[in-house]
Amino acid sequence: MTAAGPVDAAADLDELARFREEWKREVEHRRNFQSAQPSASPSASKRRIWLPTSSESDPSGGAVSGPPTATSSEFGSSSDTVSGSPIAFAPTSAFFNTSAIPSSVRHALAVYRRAVQHEQSGKLDEALALYRQAFRMEPNVDRVYQTTELLESISAAQTQSESGTEEQLEMTLQTAAVAASSGGEWSGAVTGTLADLINNFHCPNLKFEPEDERKRVHLNALPEELLVAIMRKLDHTSIERFGAVSRKARVLTLDSGIWRELVVFSYRPPQVPSFESMVPVVAQYHSDFRRLYIEHPRLRLDGVYIAVCHYVRPGLSENHWVNITHLITYHRYLRFFPDGKVLSLLANEETPPAQVIPTLKLSLRKKGLFIGTWKLSGSVVTITNLLDASGRFPIPPTSPAGDEPFARYAFSMVLSLRSRPVGRWNKLELTAYNSVDLESGDSTPFPLRHERPFWFSKVKSFPPF
Repeated sequence: MTAAGPVDAAADLDELARFREEWKREVEHRRNFQSAQPSASPSASKRRIWLPTSSESDPSGGAVSGPPTATSSEFGSSSDTVSGSPIAFAPTSAFFNTSAIPSSVRHALAVYRRAVQHEQSGKLDEALALYRQAFRMEPNVDRVYQTTELLESISAAQTQSESGTEEQLEMTLQTAAVAASSGGEWSGAVTGTLADLINNFHCPNLKFEPEDERKRVHLNALPEELLVAIMRKLDHTSIERFGAVSRKARVLTLDSGIWRELVVFSYRPPQVPSFESMVPVVAQYHSDFRRLYIEHPRLRLDGVYIAVCHYVRPGLSENHWVNITHLITYHRYLRFFPDGKVLSLLANEETPPAQVIPTLKLSLRKKGLFIGTWKLSGSVVTITNLLDASGRFPIPPTSPAGDEPFARYAFSMVLSLRSRPVGRWNKLELTAYNSVDLESGDSTPFPLRHERPFWFSKVKSFPPF
């Protein structure tokens, strides 16, 4: 045991010395290779990426010392971010085209992905060997990996479809209704002030009364089941207007089946986090689906949220005794779709809302238009991944290639959903508006100096869910 100690120590020192020599030769080779690269001309479709000035991080925990260098990269051949250091220019677009990456970089990226998987599973030795292999194949492979992960997550968020089915939500709501009601009788549950009003009707046999007693009311000849089936084809506004006609109409509009269907179609992701989250909500309202539909927060999909913004800027005048000011008016539009997509349009006063609103479709391409994703959590609306859809930049599922321009920034909004003063969930207050750098993921807030709240405007041609 005592004799083996010095031998092992000498062997470790020899192995460490060999490793240092190999690493120095590799660094020198890389430095000579970078200095031998031709500089990018203004007409070439290349962008310069500045590497860290002090040291380049190695996944194994070591560092590679060397002077500051700059390399030029073809479009899509490298990533957007460097851990711990800023980047001067963006080499890739918001929609990463893997076919534009050279085959050598793709191979290095595949090895790097395997290394990440080994590291996550705890196989550190295998991960270290794969990291070294990937960096020998492509020095900027970590940047390529970070960019592809970021952009793939954005693309997946925009194309993510709804999870679950209507039958699942229907079953969930029925189960919650049965659990929340006494004795399992939950059909026709009414709570609150309206329940007291119904109890004061004191009419055992309600019927439609004519304005002229000498005339008949043909609605009395229809069975109640048929009237309820007809009301299931109407929207909630028409149902409430019919309920204001008479006591009989009000009692019919309180059928739980009518409002339960509206809840089933309206409260689904991204309006709610999941179908299961509706179970305690139904219990909270004691299976009164009408109250749930009216009082529980939801974004209105049957119209557009519009914000009319103003600001004043000084003008030029040839007369020193006259001051000219300009009142600038512009509109912001938000249209939400059931699948989680949202359109955000900024338009000036030259085009009135009556002409803009009919064109707000996912196929629209216009200056100032952005397409993103939305979700509702309580009364907070979060809009993310707002990307330029004016037509200058590609929109998923297409991807840029060659010298085609690309977007470098995405935008995000945080809004507060309110009910003011007549109507439900008809006001959105903008609380945060940020610009997100697609390279580094850094978020920069915009000042909200001229922004105004969004007010809902119903559009007959837009479906409610």
